[in-house]
Parts: sequence; structure tokens; C-alpha cells
Amino acid sequence: MNFLKRAGKSIVARKGKTLIMLIILTVIGSLVLSGFAIQNAAKAAGEEARKELGATVTLQVDRQKQMQERQASGERGRPEDVTIDIKEAEAIEQLDEVKTVNYLSQATATASDIEPIESESTDSGGGRGGEMPEGMTVPDFSLNGVTNMELLDSFTDGTLNIVDGEALTADSKNNSVVIDENLATENDLKLGDTFKLKSTTTEKSKTLTIIGLSASTEATSDANFRAAGFLDPMNQMYIANDTLASFATEDGTVSASSVVYSLKDPSEIEAFKKEATTVSSLDWETFTLDANDAAYQKMVGPIEQVAAFSKSVVYLVSIAGGLILALLILLSVRERRKEMGILLAMGEKRPKLMGQLLVETFAIAAVAFLVTYATGGMTSQFMTDQLLNREVTEAASSVATTGFGGPGGRGQQVLDSIPQITEMTTKIDGAALIQVIEIGSLIVFLSVLLPSLALLRMNPKEILLRED
Repeated sequence: MNFLKRAGKSIVARKGKTLIMLIILTVIGSLVLSGFAIQNAAKAAGEEARKELGATVTLQVDRQKQMQERQASGERGRPEDVTIDIKEAEAIEQLDEVKTVNYLSQATATASDIEPIESESTDSGGGRGGEMPEGMTVPDFSLNGVTNMELLDSFTDGTLNIVDGEALTADSKNNSVVIDENLATENDLKLGDTFKLKSTTTEKSKTLTIIGLSASTEATSDANFRAAGFLDPMNQMYIANDTLASFATEDGTVSASSVVYSLKDPSEIEAFKKEATTVSSLDWETFTLDANDAAYQKMVGPIEQVAAFSKSVVYLVSIAGGLILALLILLSVRERRKEMGILLAMGEKRPKLMGQLLVETFAIAAVAFLVTYATGGMTSQFMTDQLLNREVTEAASSVATTGFGGPGGRGQQVLDSIPQITEMTTKIDGAALIQVIEIGSLIVFLSVLLPSLALLRMNPKEILLRED
């Protein structure tokens, strides 16, 4: 009788051990397959999050370093404002990782023929913005120089929107401006009307043409807005950087207070930062690239934790399952010592006896694999839902308790504003199946090889005479 027939008869004759081995192999296969399916689902969800969120990196003055240097030297007061030379920053714009760029600048202005929106505190504080030191001009408006309003974070997240007309872009006409709809109503202004502003720094004036009316959902009751009326969203205007420079700087030089680069993929942030420092001649002792990828990390954090856990499960189950299976086969081989000794005495070759054990185990593993394949989708989805729900809950609790202001504070507001990935859909693909087959085959082979070698290396007489 050849070893294939013997293997089949052995499987049928040892129903109990066959069933136990089938269960063990099915559990191993299900957990390993689920682990790979979860990792693939997490990777796909992460890619979708990257496409949805994008990523921004802001070029700006390193304020923290600036303050540390001033403190070390004993200096006090506000650090000197440092602007970014746009020509030096343009080289960064040409990098392949960059999708869009928005140059930002700021200035303040006083009213010539337009009145700002005033809060109760500014009315009672001795004039617009309250008392100011002698020699300083009290601003009425904040001027935001931009390349494209539509690239502002406040615009993309819906905090700022255009209610009439159009947003300011690089294609807008010279001297165009977007103002708040409430400011326009208070001054009886409409699209196409003009008004004049005077810079608080140069005393130069500029006539601007309204091309759009905006509305902001940013709270106007904040103490900062009340103390300084020009910070109120209703007193903020949006104009082009070159328009701002033409009357807010002495020589009309166009510069930026910060530059926001939107990247094609958040995964490229570190590569972009490293490359940017090599292509630009900016003083990197003064400026820094701040990667604001918190939203991306917030979204993918839970799924990355789930993927990491599932990867650990694959390793743990593979090792533990292999050891359990090896122990089970070792006990089975010891029980079949007499059978093996007789077969060897009858002239059966050791490789064939090894082949018989492998055929028996692989046959059971094949049935276990079919069961795993049939139930793998349901098992992996159940595990994914449970793990992801736990991670999302823990992430929410962490932000709520450690965020700025505690529960209900700024940290909680940030958490609420970022869409959570609360579900992942797993699917069993060919790659995952191949990985399970490879790992399963390795486990089965080692589990059979190691115990059987210990027995089959002896001669038939030793096997038959050896006591249990």
C-alpha cells in the first residue's frame, strides 16, 4: 500500500485528532487571513483619506526659535517682523510634490470713506480699538493679501464663503477687494462700488473695487475682536498681494508673511520639506516649514492602530499556532511510533513516511483553507468593526480630555470638525489568499518536519523497543 492511501486511511481512522487539527488550522487561517484583509483595508482607507484631505505645509518665520533667541539675549517685547522674499520662495513652488501655492501677507488700514463695524466694547473704549499709545494710528481694518482666496483654510472648511460676486484669485483685476456683507450693508455698498483706504504704516491711500461679498461663521464675540475691532471678521478684507504692497510698503516690494503649499499627497510631506531646504536660498535659520497634517493624522490614526494590531495578530497567531500544531503532531507521531517502526522494518523509506505525515496534514489544511475562505469575509469584517470602533472611541476621548480647554474647548472643536473614519470595508483578494497559503504551508511543513525527524532518525529496532 503506498503512502497516499495510508494517509487517507489514517485521516479517516483518527477522526478525533483530525477534527482537532481541522479546528486549529481553521482558526489559524481565519485569523491570519483577517489580519491581511484588515491591513489591506487600512491601506486603502489611508489612500482615500490622503486624496480627500491633501496636505499643506506653511513656510513662515520660526517664531519659537525667534523668541528663544530673544530670551537668551535678554531682549523683550515683540520680535521684529520678517517677511519672505517671494522670489526666493518661488523655487519651492516648482517642486513636483506641490499642487497649489498661496502667498499670504497682512497689513492694516484706516477708513477714508468707509466706516468699520464697531462692537459695544470699542464704542465704550474711547474710540475704535480703544486707547492707543501716542504716535500710533488706530487701525480700522485688517487687510489680508492672498494669491487665491479659494485656497484659504477658512474657505475650504466653509468658515468663510462668498455670498455675492466672486472670490479673489490670481485672475482678478488690479485693485480688487472682497469685503464682508455686513460691512457692505452698513456702508450702502454693492458689487462694483469703490472706496478708499489709507495704510496705517505708510499713510498712502488706495482706491479699491468690490468684486465679492463674503460671510464668516467665525465667532465675533471673542474678547480679542471686541478689544481690537479691526480683528473682527466683519472688518477683514481680502486683496491681492501686489495691491497690498503698492500702498502698505514704502517701496512697493511684494513680499509675504507666510506661504502655504498644498501637496498632492500627505505622505510626501517629509520628502517635500527636505527637498525644499535644498532648492531655496531662504535663510533656514530664520524660516521654517510647518507641516499642518494634523487632520490627516487624525483621520488615519485609528486605522493605522488597527492595521498595526492586525499585523501583530498575524505574527502571534502564526508562531503560537505553529507551536500548538507542532505539539499536536508530536503527540500523534509518538502514538504512532509502533506503526512507523513496523513500516521502516518492512523496508518503507523514511522520505515516504515523512511524505505520509505531510499529506495527512496538508489534506486537513486544505479543508481548513476552504472553510477559512468561505467565512473569512465575515470574520475579517467583524474584527475590523470591533477594532476600529475601539480605536475611534479612544482617539475621541484622548482629544476631548487633553485638547485645548478640555471637553468642549478648542481641542474638542477641532475633533468635531475633522471627519472620522468610522468604518472600513474588508475584502478577500487574491494577494491575501496567497499570503495565507504561503504562511499556512510553512507552518504545516515545519510542524510536521521537526517532530517527525526526532523519531525517524532512529532505526526500526530502536523505535519498537523504546518505551513511552
